Amino acid sequence: MKSREELYKAAASSQRVIVKLHNGEVINGFAEVSTDLERAKIRTSEGPTWIPYADIEDIERIAQMLH
Repeated sequence: MKSREELYKAAASSQRVIVKLHNGEVINGFAEVSTDLERAKIRTSEGPTWIPYADIEDIERIAQMLH
């Protein structure tokens, strides 16, 4: 599944992600590695959020550029 792979890459690189859901909601935070096969774990400013992979429409990874 593409969503799972993208979030795993983001977690491995400590990248910020923007997750867009099918219902129009947008979640910003940092992906964390999860052992749950059905849900992604995103650390937001409000705390950890669990999102079913089936609800994810799109994922954007934000790469930090070093100067």
